[in-house]
Amino acid sequence: MGKKVKPAQISGIQETKVPERTINGIPTLYCFETCPFCFKVKALLGYRGISYSKVEVDPMSHSELKWSDWSKVPVFVDLDGTQVNDSNYILHYIDDTLDSEFPRHGIDHDQDKWMDFSNSVLGKSLVAVIYSSYFSSLKALDYVTKVDKFSFSSRFINKWLGAIIMRLVGRSRAKLFDKKPRENLQYQLDQMASGFKGEYFGGNKPNGADFANYGILRSMQDLHGFDILKNHQLVWPWYSRMQNISGI
Repeated sequence: MGKKVKPAQISGIQETKVPERTINGIPTLYCFETCPFCFKVKALLGYRGISYSKVEVDPMSHSELKWSDWSKVPVFVDLDGTQVNDSNYILHYIDDTLDSEFPRHGIDHDQDKWMDFSNSVLGKSLVAVIYSSYFSSLKALDYVTKVDKFSFSSRFINKWLGAIIMRLVGRSRAKLFDKKPRENLQYQLDQMASGFKGEYFGGNKPNGADFANYGILRSMQDLHGFDILKNHQLVWPWYSRMQNISGI
């Protein structure tokens, strides 16, 4: 017999529902504590006042997602078992199932542009700064030592080996840009601020681009390079507004 081919991983809403993957009978988010893409979803859930369960996924083994063909975080499972993969798709899904407050993909070009920016540019710029040294990588991964459900060996591996791996990832992300990591992040924040249409990307209230980019930046809080954000005259006030309205 030939080797069984694993189904391709697909972003967005999945055909098969998995209600057994919800925890405590409420929507459930599978995530890493410091994952920038997960913070996007947490911010929107907080803003909309949606109660949800959280499953902390082991960063190395991803054992909590063995049931899914999609092995990345975040994964969102709604109350009825609807599984949605990939952060920007999850943002659209959550907003669409409630009273929509921002346009769906393909309707607002500017929103789509800045939501894509959060993944393709801002997230990579952040990783290059946070994981610019082994010691800054260790600090970023220190949270795993506090996850009680992880075994001691898992916590040890995730922190110390994970720091080595993420340092290599940070170096590879840095090579994507012409500027040095800190200088590049400053530049990308300047670019991002050009998209504000008032207090938010969405004008008087946040849209998908606000949650997408805020989530990326929120993952940096109290880590190496956060001073770049705090010292930005336009982005920092916006960040503070997003933190206040999301509670995240």
